[in-house]
Parts: sequence; C-alpha cells; structure tokens
Amino acid sequence: MKGKTALVLGGSGGIGLEVANSMLNAGFRVCAAYHNNRGKLGELQAELQASNKKQLSTKQLSAYQFNLPDANSVKLAFSKMLKEHPRIDVVVYSVTFPIKNKHILNADWADFNEHLELQTKGLFNVVQILKEQIRSGYKTKFIIISTEYCIGKPPAGLSHYISARYSLLGLAKSMAVELAKYNCTVNIISPGMTETGLISALPPKLVEMTAENNPLKRIATPKDVANVVLFLSSEKSDYLNGVNITVNGGGVML
Repeated sequence: MKGKTALVLGGSGGIGLEVANSMLNAGFRVCAAYHNNRGKLGELQAELQASNKKQLSTKQLSAYQFNLPDANSVKLAFSKMLKEHPRIDVVVYSVTFPIKNKHILNADWADFNEHLELQTKGLFNVVQILKEQIRSGYKTKFIIISTEYCIGKPPAGLSHYISARYSLLGLAKSMAVELAKYNCTVNIISPGMTETGLISALPPKLVEMTAENNPLKRIATPKDVANVVLFLSSEKSDYLNGVNITVNGGGVML
C-alpha cells in the first residue's frame, strides 16, 4: 500500500476521518475531500496528527473541497488534485447528510432529492472525471460505503435516506459490471448503525435498542468499517468485485 494514493470522499466525516487515518497509517497518500468548513486541511491534519502522533506533510495528506452534485465543482477540485497526484489508486465514497427521522407522509420531494443528488449524482460526477484513467486500464479500486438498511426490512422514518442508498447501491453494482474490463473493481460496505455524528438526530432510545438487539450488544464503530476498507484497498481483495460486505455484528444477516 505504501506509495499509493487514496481519495476519501467524505474525509471529514466520522467514518471518512477514521478511514483516512487508517490509510495514512498503512502508508497511503490520502486526498481527503470535504464538503464543509470542518474539513479544511489544517483542521484535518490536527485531528489526524493527534491520533497518529506524527507530523503529516502535504504529500501524505491533502484536502480538497467538493460540492459533489455540482459537476463544475468536482472538475475544479480534481484539476487541483491531479496536479499533485496524477493517479488515484483507491476511491472511497463515504458521503451522506445527517440522518433525519421523517415519516414519508410528512416528507417533501426535496428531502429525497437532497440525498439522491449527493449519493448517486455525486458518484457519477466522480466517475466521469476519472474516465480517462479508467479507460487507460490503470487498476482502480472503488469502495462505496452504503448501509445495512438496504438489506431486508428497512426501519421506518428514513425513506428519503434509504431510497438514495438503494440508488447508490444500484450504481455501484452497475459500475462493477461495466468497469471490470478496465481493470477496476467496485465493492460495497454496508455498516449497521455506527457511532458518528450522523445519528445525533435519531432518538437515543432507538440507538440503545439497536445496540441491545445486536448479537455483539453494541453498534458499529468507524474503526470497524475502516478495517474492511483497508482489506478492500489491498491486493488481497483483487478478485472481489461487486460484493456487499455487511459490518454490523450480525444485526442483519444475508
């Protein structure tokens, strides 16, 4: 993994930050993409250095602001990034908005569209920018972070979020089929409820019940997800393509 470059989209989020940290420790050069001010390079470096306990250079860690649904914003961010990192070996797509519990009868289409634009259109825009690299046959690994809510019975009150995740899942599987001939793999990770700020708007009782009903009696941590990302980023996963790995302690089983 040493010397390879990883693009972590959602690099300032709970899972994304842990993924970036783990990949830095594994020797990757990390390009962390952020959507808000929290992700500014100085703040990302401060957080990552606190856990790494070592000084990180801009060659090891660089940050770029993306507005993923906006193709022009994505193009501009990539134009800066590719000057410093001409090839991207691994793309980790770990983006979402905070989850709001909202019954479908109280929702507006704007609630759905917000998530669809970020999840599906955002990934589409990234693939379009990377199509020259993809067509060249350069081995590129795409790792898409989804959710266990797309397996079996979904919870109530999250139809806007779950619909977008199903859309993302469909795009990822289609990419796995269509990009394989270019030496690319596309795999999905579906965590259960995870200890991040994204669940702060959910009822605390729901979080407690989810942990209690889990065979391991806890919800997932960002580190649980990052460990699987590292495996899928390595050569040990080269023959995996289109798989959906659940990281949920057995809370939902395939």
